[in-house]
Amino acid sequence: MKAWLRFLPTIVNKAIMSDAIKIYDIDFNILRAHINPRGGKMLVEISGPQENECIQYMEEQGIEVIPIMRVVQKDSEKCVDCGACVSLCPVKAICIQDDWGVEIDNQNCIGCGFCVNSCPTKAISLME
Repeated sequence: MKAWLRFLPTIVNKAIMSDAIKIYDIDFNILRAHINPRGGKMLVEISGPQENECIQYMEEQGIEVIPIMRVVQKDSEKCVDCGACVSLCPVKAICIQDDWGVEIDNQNCIGCGFCVNSCPTKAISLME
């Protein structure tokens, strides 16, 4: 599961994530993060047999967990399928289909934003 985790300033310095990993034996992959003394957020991928219990633990500790289905969104009205975004994707989550349309695989997307910055028509946006 991919999710945004939001941290309040009061819990930024606590070892909640490392405790969760140890207690629930989950796989935890940080895809994107911005955390400072005023709080922050992380885009993460969490998996494991006790995934739901781990999420409940994080919420009990004060972390807001926001599950997401899409990391980026393509506006089909604006997209001209130029492919400028394809070569910049470090995880190959964007490809050109047989019909020459640009397709984004949100399962593989890590939310780096390279595609957003490269799009000449501003057709791609990060889901925050």
